[in-house]
Amino acid sequence: MSAAAHPLVFAIWIASYLAIDLIMWAGGRSTLVSNIVISLPMMLTAPLLTLALEWLRRRLLFAFGAIPTTVALIPAAVGAAMVQGLVDYSSVRVAAAMLFPDWQAYVPTEHRQFGFGIYVYTLHFLCCLLALTLLQARHSVEVAARRHDEALGARRRAEAQALRLQLNPHFLFNALNSIAALVATGGNRVADAMICRLSDFMRATMMGAAESDVSLANEIATTESYLAIERLRFGDRLTFAFSVAPDAWDATTPPLILQPLAENAVKHGLAAPHTAIHVQTDVKRTGDMLAITVTDRRVAMGADTPRIAPDSTGVGLANVRDRVALFGAGRGHVETEVLADGFCVRLVIPYRRFAAPAGTPQ
Repeated sequence: MSAAAHPLVFAIWIASYLAIDLIMWAGGRSTLVSNIVISLPMMLTAPLLTLALEWLRRRLLFAFGAIPTTVALIPAAVGAAMVQGLVDYSSVRVAAAMLFPDWQAYVPTEHRQFGFGIYVYTLHFLCCLLALTLLQARHSVEVAARRHDEALGARRRAEAQALRLQLNPHFLFNALNSIAALVATGGNRVADAMICRLSDFMRATMMGAAESDVSLANEIATTESYLAIERLRFGDRLTFAFSVAPDAWDATTPPLILQPLAENAVKHGLAAPHTAIHVQTDVKRTGDMLAITVTDRRVAMGADTPRIAPDSTGVGLANVRDRVALFGAGRGHVETEVLADGFCVRLVIPYRRFAAPAGTPQ
């Protein structure tokens, strides 16, 4: 039985008896004080009988189902009404004999109305049980909805974590290929620097592996760190910049959501040997939505060389789409546009202010 059931039962019966007492007092039958004193035993036994019926209802419902429980509760309510009627009649007689002589004239009347009182009490008990049933049904619906939301949140977190775990090997695979290419072409010093930067980068991403979401500032720093690693390999062929609106810095984003876009820009934009690219990341906030745009634009550095499509596992952009869909819960989406001199990806996600976990350095 829910915690709200006990106060509700007592409130229903006390309010009922007080209403009767006021009606009797208004009719000049007796004083209000005597009415309330005589009603006190009934105000106690009626809720206790109702709670006993509710206990019986729950046990029968668990054992036999709804229809047999309903059939069994009717005679049970009649029995409770008879007990309550006896308490009512006894309380009137005792009070009339010992405390309030003005009630003595109404004892025979109470006796003649005993049968009608049983009928009224039976209906009252059944109405109380109906109210408790509706209260329990409402509580069950609220619990079910809360558990559904918790299960949905847990599933989304699990899916997001799975997608992130999918991304880490993908990024590591491409980074190691870049290092291997440097070693093969004699760029050992740059390869060594890349390994050190890669170690720092992977340490930072692994330390945050347990976090479901990160701040935009953290995500920008991680992406900038990645681009710095690639700049060691490509030198002046790669430049990058970030432009973030002042009211967007405190936004929340999925972790490592920008790095795959920067990686695709570098990989596809620098596929041709005589090109350079500029990777521009712009973040703006519009109402309750956050727009993140990553654009790469090519600049010819020598002979006009056709753009070469590098090998790709196809994980990066598909991964981003899935994670944006999970993060946005149906409100986020990804837009792509092929430009004459590059490529543009735009992420639109709900704006949520980032709240660092307790004990986490800001």
